[in-house]
Amino acid sequence: MADSFSQTAKGKAEFAARPGKLTTGLKTLLGLVGDKATTIADLRLKLPQVPVEKLTPALNKLAADGYLQRHAESAPTGADADLDFTRFINRPVKEPDVNQKRNAEATMAGIRPSQKAGFHVSIINRPAKRIAPHAGGDKHTVLLIDADDSSALVLARALLLAKFDTRAAGDRAEIIAELNKKPPADVIAIDVALPDVGGPELLGRLREHPIYKTVPIIVMTATTGRDNVVTALSHGANGYMSKPFKPEALVESVKAVLGL
Repeated sequence: MADSFSQTAKGKAEFAARPGKLTTGLKTLLGLVGDKATTIADLRLKLPQVPVEKLTPALNKLAADGYLQRHAESAPTGADADLDFTRFINRPVKEPDVNQKRNAEATMAGIRPSQKAGFHVSIINRPAKRIAPHAGGDKHTVLLIDADDSSALVLARALLLAKFDTRAAGDRAEIIAELNKKPPADVIAIDVALPDVGGPELLGRLREHPIYKTVPIIVMTATTGRDNVVTALSHGANGYMSKPFKPEALVESVKAVLGL
């Protein structure tokens, strides 16, 4: 599972110092990590121009010099073990029942396919009132699960401009690490075309998980056949967005599922 980093007292002092001892590049990285647990996947959204083979050694150096604290993920025990996605991601997915499929078909009956981008369902389920952030305060967090780094970066920028916090995961290890983070994300936007984790299966497992069964989930995909849409909706997706779409469309969908 992916390690995360946060500033130590020494790191905070160095970041506040002018000019300080670190080079500009390392100091910038130190500031981007901040005092909250931050993974390499999170930093890749903020520093897309820096290859991971350079980012990892820089983080390791900051940790070795005492500016950052490394948080190694350990396997949960007791009650938390049942919530650990390391194990949960391998569980068999329960097939949607007859009522779930029937409801998905009924929803589809009222949707017109777009000639350019297939089916585009912004929001299916809207909350009756605003959903409060899991972390408290006024800022919601959106977890982007997308194997395409460039796509995730564009969407993350739009969400950040709209005053949302963002996290990202693109492969199995990053997905497990992000889903095990506390507090959990307030919304998940998932591209079902994932190389080492089946998107529909992951959606089904999220809906069976005690923490994520009620978290709004928006499915993003370039596969827009009717059966694909019905599968996503019957597994409990709150919305289905067919690619390509403008980043602003995702922002509006996120606001809608949160009741904003």
